Amino acid sequence: MRRSIEIAVIAVFSALTAVVTAYVGSFFPSPTGGYTHIGDSIIFIAALLFGARVGSFVGAIGSMVADLIVHYRFWYVSIIAHGLEGFIAGIAKGKKVYLQALLCFLGGVVMSFTYFSVNVFIKGFGPALASLFRDIFGQTLVSTIIAVPIVKAVEKAMGTRIK
Repeated sequence: MRRSIEIAVIAVFSALTAVVTAYVGSFFPSPTGGYTHIGDSIIFIAALLFGARVGSFVGAIGSMVADLIVHYRFWYVSIIAHGLEGFIAGIAKGKKVYLQALLCFLGGVVMSFTYFSVNVFIKGFGPALASLFRDIFGQTLVSTIIAVPIVKAVEKAMGTRIK
């Protein structure tokens, strides 16, 4: 992919990630702090359509901007957690559907445990564990279920996989 197109794709998907994350997250605040959202579905879609590099940038930038929007100004772990998530999901670009779903879910689990490792020190073990389960089942699993069929529909509409 040409550099200018890649930058444009990253910008558009980062903006979508930020808006979906912040908007949906405002409806689902967590009792243990933070919020539950489906912004990860946008990260997964970008990663599966355009690869690991795009996925990692979209995850890092989009999530960081969402945190700024909802006033989590110092929550820098989002850059690492969602960047890794997008990178891992992006490895599945062009692979079979079950591998795409598996790697999206694995990326989300890595994201969840990254937050968990920080939350243990900030919130304590109990609330961090509750947040971990929320992140895996309320955010990662739902976002995977949303993203994979959308990617398949886009690929079908395009007539081929995006190169």
